[in-house]
Amino acid sequence: MRKHAFVLVLLLAGCKVKEPGLTILVTADDEALVRDGLAFIGDDRLHTKIVASPERDLAAREGAVVAISSNDACAECYRLEGSGTLLHVRGGGPLGRQYGLWHALEALGYRFPHPRYTKTPADFTTADPSVLGRDYAPEVKKRRGLHLHTLHPIETLYDFWIPSPENLEGGKRAIDFLIKNRGNYLQWCALDDIVKDPSLHPAWAAHTKALTDFAHAHGVHTGIALQLFGQSNLQNAFDLIDDLTVDPTPEMERRLHVLLDGTGFDTLNLSFGEFFAADPARFVAEVDAAYAAMQRVQPGVEMTATIHVGNFDDLRVEYMGTRQLYYFLVRYANPAIVPWVHTTMYFNLYEDAGLAYLHEQFDEHRDYLENRLRTGQSVGYFPESAYWIAFDINIPTFLPLYVRSRHLDLERLAAAGPLDDHVLFSSGWEWGYWLTDAATLRMNYSRPAKWSDVVSDLYGGWGAAGASAAALVERLGEVQHRALILERLAAYVASRDQVIDAGDRLGIFSQPDRPEFSELLAATPAVRADFRARVLSKLKVHADELTALAAEAEALPSDDPVMAELKDGVQVTAARVRFIHALYAATLSYADTGSEGGFIAAAETELAAGKVIVARRRRALWDPDPKTILRDTPNPTFYQYGYLREGDSLCFWERERAQARNAVLQAGQAVPGCIL
Repeated sequence: MRKHAFVLVLLLAGCKVKEPGLTILVTADDEALVRDGLAFIGDDRLHTKIVASPERDLAAREGAVVAISSNDACAECYRLEGSGTLLHVRGGGPLGRQYGLWHALEALGYRFPHPRYTKTPADFTTADPSVLGRDYAPEVKKRRGLHLHTLHPIETLYDFWIPSPENLEGGKRAIDFLIKNRGNYLQWCALDDIVKDPSLHPAWAAHTKALTDFAHAHGVHTGIALQLFGQSNLQNAFDLIDDLTVDPTPEMERRLHVLLDGTGFDTLNLSFGEFFAADPARFVAEVDAAYAAMQRVQPGVEMTATIHVGNFDDLRVEYMGTRQLYYFLVRYANPAIVPWVHTTMYFNLYEDAGLAYLHEQFDEHRDYLENRLRTGQSVGYFPESAYWIAFDINIPTFLPLYVRSRHLDLERLAAAGPLDDHVLFSSGWEWGYWLTDAATLRMNYSRPAKWSDVVSDLYGGWGAAGASAAALVERLGEVQHRALILERLAAYVASRDQVIDAGDRLGIFSQPDRPEFSELLAATPAVRADFRARVLSKLKVHADELTALAAEAEALPSDDPVMAELKDGVQVTAARVRFIHALYAATLSYADTGSEGGFIAAAETELAAGKVIVARRRRALWDPDPKTILRDTPNPTFYQYGYLREGDSLCFWERERAQARNAVLQAGQAVPGCIL
C-alpha cells in the first residue's frame, strides 16, 4: 500500500519515476515467464520490476518502460499500445504476452536473429507509431514451428540429444529463439542409440524432460520425429518396426515406452524413409497400428505423418483404384493423423522443381494440400530451410531464395484456406541460414505483403546498414529465383558427391542433375552448343550479377557479426558461381578449340578467394564449440563429422577442380569423394 500511495503522491505532484536502462513492469507470474528470455539477451540495462498492476505503474513512469498485462484475446494474440519509449503489451495468454514483449523490445531497437546472438541498441529507439495501437493474431493457427533435423550432425543435435549442462542451455536458447520469432512448436528427431545402448537412456531422458519442461513453461509444445520401418532407416533414426515377419505391436509399444515415458512430448511425427515402398495394405495397417500403440502408451498424444517426395516408378503403388505415390497412402490411415506435406530444398509448391527427386513440379503435393484446405481437413506444410548434403550450407552458399519460396507458398496456400500447421525442416544456422528460420516463423504468424518485408524487419535494428543489407538480400533472392528456379541452374551452384554420382547410375536422383565434365567433352558439337546457350551463358550472367552484389556487400560494416556474416555469404556465393562457370567454360573451350582458354586458372583464383572467405568465417561461427560442426567428430548420427566439414574445406570445389583438370588437362589427379 505504501508503494501505491507513493506513486499517487508523485502523480499528484506531477512527477514521474525514471529508472536507468529499460524497465519491464510485470506481475510475479509473468516475471518467471520472461526471466530466461531477458537473461539470454545479455544486456544488463534490462531489468524487471514486479508490480500488482503494470498498466497503472506505467502511467507513473518515464524513460524506457514496457508494461505487460493480460487481456481476453486469444492465447497467442497481443496488442501493442503506448508511444515513444513507453509501451504497453496486452497479451491473451503466456505466449501472447511473450510475443508482445519481444515485439516491444524490437520497437525499441532490439533484434533476435540467432539463438546465440541479440542485436542490442546503443540507445533505445522511439517506437514506430505504425506498430502501435494494433492487435496481432497468428495466421497459421495451430503449429508454427521448427523441425530440428538432428539426424544430421548440426548444432542442435548436441543441444537436444546429447546430455550436458552446456547443451541444455543451448536447447533452451533454441526454444527462446523460437518464441522471440513468434513460434509455438518445436520438434527434433529421435536417434536409435538409446535403443542400442540402454545405459544412455537415463541421462537422455532427464535432459529431454528438462527441455520439454522449459518449453511447456513458456507455452511451447514439443514433438519428436521417428520412423516406422527399420528397413528404410538409413540415418540411425529411432524406428518402430524392424521385423516384418512377426506381429510388431509388442515391440512398437516397448520402443514407444522408451521414447515417451516421462519425457513430455506432445506430438509424434512419423516418417517412412526415402526410396522405399511397402505393400500398400500393409503400410496402412502398420500406420494405424502405430497410432493405436501410441495412444495406449501415451493417451492423447497427437500424431502427424510426413508425405515425402520422390517421383520414381518403384515408389508408385496401386491402392483403392488409384495409382499414387507411396507416401500418400497416409490418407487412408486413421483420420486423427495429420498429414504433413513435404517439399525439398528452396523449391516451392507452385513453380518448377528442377527435377529434384525427379519432380518437374511438386504439383501432386500441392493439389493434395490445397484440396484438404478447401474441404476443411487438417493438414500441415513441411518445407525445408536448407538441404545440406552437397547442396547449400556445405558448399557453402547463402540462399535467401529459401525465404522467397516460403513466402510464395504461404501466400498462395492462403487462397485455398487456413493452414493448421507450418513446420520448417531446419538443417543448421551458420552462413546466414538462421534468416530462413526466423523469417519463416514470423511469416507464419503474420504474413507480410512481400517476402522482403520480413527481411527488412529482421535487419531493422542495424539502421542504415540494416536497410542496405535488407535491400541487398532482396536483390540476391530475386536473381537467385530467376537463375536457380526459372533457368534451372540449381545443379551448378550446388554440387555432387561420390554417392550422388553412384545413385545417378542406378537411376536414383535426389537433387537436380547436371552433366559431368567428361560427358560434355564426349558430346556432339550440337549438344555442346545447346549447353553453351542454355546453361553456360546464363551462368555467366548470374556470376556477373552476384559479383556486383558482392561488391556492394563490401560497404557493410565488418565489425558487426551479422553484417560480417552477410558479407561473407554474398561473396562466397559469388565466388562459387564464378568458379563453376570457369570450369564448364574450360571444358567447352577445350572441346571446341583444343585449348582450355585460361579458364582453369580463373577457377583456381576463385578457389583461393573462397578459401580466404571460409577461413574468415571459421573464426566467427556462432556455435561456441565449432569443432563439433567443422571436424570429424563421433556422434550418434550416421555421419561421423560436423555438417560444415565439406563447407569448411571446400571439398566440393576441390572435387570439381580435380574432375575438370582430369577431363581437360589429363592431369590424373585424385578426386575427393566428399562423403562420410
